[in-house]
Amino acid sequence: MSPPGRWSRLLSAALELPGDGPPSCGAVLDLRVTSGEVLARVGASREGAHRVSLILPVLDAAQWDTVAAALGSQPLFRAHLLAGRLPVEVARVFEVLGLGLLPRGRAELVATCSCPEWREVCGHVSAVLEALARRVDADPFVLVAWRGLDRGALLAAVRAHSRAGREEAGDGGDAVPPVRVAARPLPADPAEFWCAPALPAPPGGGAAAPPGVLDGPLAPLYARLLRRSR
Repeated sequence: MSPPGRWSRLLSAALELPGDGPPSCGAVLDLRVTSGEVLARVGASREGAHRVSLILPVLDAAQWDTVAAALGSQPLFRAHLLAGRLPVEVARVFEVLGLGLLPRGRAELVATCSCPEWREVCGHVSAVLEALARRVDADPFVLVAWRGLDRGALLAAVRAHSRAGREEAGDGGDAVPPVRVAARPLPADPAEFWCAPALPAPPGGGAAAPPGVLDGPLAPLYARLLRRSR
């Protein structure tokens, strides 16, 4: 078995799962993650397996919209999500928003099992939690589904908020309009293209000084410049 990844370690810490694995209660069969509930069977065979249910509160539409707006406004998260990846740092975004992607401890989780044991968390529930942690490492979007939204809906919402943010920035009144420069046609002769234009002629000796200059304190300087230009 491969070592646990970052997502499974976070889930295990949130649910206080033991690090040595669950007791031997049989194989986890038919693990399914739906909106607000994880369902599975645990046993040696489907006929004698015990049914396990893990119920978690889902986020409502307004809360998911807040999450999508926050993720869509961050270029790094947006790039990862639209590429089909859910970085582990997204869990922190939920926390900052006052929401939870991961369960907030066992108190938020309602776990039931069809076995006769009366313990708070029986071995079958522990086995399903461990299997769920491994599933989350392989596909962390199952946490999104467990909280009530499928992968496609989340990505569509992030994409919509990202597009709306770009349009809003483009319509800002303080935006500087682009400068458009008309292109000059290229000359037919290549030699003409590489030739520099002729320099302007220096001012002639008969150029008249601006009114009042020769009578002011700059008169000597102006007279000297006129003599140099001749």
